[in-house]
Amino acid sequence: MNGKVTRAWDQQDLERRLCHALDVAKRTVERLAPEGYIDPEEPRGHIRPEKVISETALLLLAASTAAGSDEVWGRIHSVAVALKPHARSERMLLGICLEPALALDYATAHLCLSRLGYRDAKFDALVRRALESQVSRGRERAPHRVLEQAWLLKGWHNDSGDDHRWRAVRDSVLNRPMDLLSGSRDDLYAFTHALMYVTDFNISERRLPRQRNVICAEADAALARCLDQEDYDLAGEILLTWPLTGNSWSAAAAFGFRVLASVEDQAGFLPTASTRIQRLAGLEGEKRESYFLATAYHTIYVMGLLCAAVLQPGRRPPLRIPTRAAVPGSAEHMFSVVDAGTRKAHWTQEFEKLTALERDALAPMLLDIELRRKTEERDFGAVSKLLTKADTLGLANRPLASQAAEMLDRLAHFAEMTCLAEVA
Repeated sequence: MNGKVTRAWDQQDLERRLCHALDVAKRTVERLAPEGYIDPEEPRGHIRPEKVISETALLLLAASTAAGSDEVWGRIHSVAVALKPHARSERMLLGICLEPALALDYATAHLCLSRLGYRDAKFDALVRRALESQVSRGRERAPHRVLEQAWLLKGWHNDSGDDHRWRAVRDSVLNRPMDLLSGSRDDLYAFTHALMYVTDFNISERRLPRQRNVICAEADAALARCLDQEDYDLAGEILLTWPLTGNSWSAAAAFGFRVLASVEDQAGFLPTASTRIQRLAGLEGEKRESYFLATAYHTIYVMGLLCAAVLQPGRRPPLRIPTRAAVPGSAEHMFSVVDAGTRKAHWTQEFEKLTALERDALAPMLLDIELRRKTEERDFGAVSKLLTKADTLGLANRPLASQAAEMLDRLAHFAEMTCLAEVA
């Protein structure tokens, strides 16, 4: 194997996966769009219809960027027709009237459908009236949510919308290093969503606030975390980083796509932790359908978003793991440490199928996984040993390793201060 990647994932296979997501979207609209879902055993698991409706419309808009076949276009149209009455229902209209600061939130599906050619001038007029109200900007939002509002306005008016809102990109995680060691899932969601809104799913590209290589290097570490935790919902969103930025697929990203595709093939859908398989098996008929869709539709949509993005020209992941930067023998050093752990995530099954050189290309991913594991376990001595080994192998020049080194430096100062306090 010479490290050159010449083959990419087959278009027919990717379109099949996208069509699967769109088929699920049709069922989801029919089942959940009218009233949402309340789990009788877990009332806190309530899913509002607005969420289902907005996310379905977002999937349709993203799918339109890759709709090269009649099968895909036919499904987009079918779901859009089913979605229209819910996107422009009395519930949505009333929400816009009563909460003008949330007008764009209630109108998200309407605006996405409008961009697809399914317009409604009367609905537009009410949204404009709400945005002209004195309280239309009376809601505090995180930077990635500010970007969402700007993205909706830009798509609606086909211009920059409120330019001052785009300044939020400078305040977002896209413009700052992510906390890769202790950041929350919400932090990773903020990253993925900000990237979607800034790039507009490649419908109309915008300049990123930092270099693509820097953003993708951080995404590599975030992806390693998600794969190790079997968080396929978030892993799929993180994988959008490569097709949305147009950057070359890293070894970890190509491997991550392979893992998600394999899991989807085995389960029949991309699973999520909220879908309890044993409970699903005990349900029948409408109850089974509603429970499955309510707990699984979002992750299935994410796989659809990802396949739509990689179906765009020049964005497909390679079939083989890129080995250009592989350090011979490095995977054996790293995997001996990772494999000694008690956790056996799905990614290890795919890892075992790789060639030696492909495994070596994934040594940085193994390092990221183990650095996070040991940090969570508060085994800082092991973190130090890992960094020393990584430096010896030439793998330490990575965002997560750099953050781990800074953490150890802070802990050294902490130890010095506490020792001095005890002496005093």
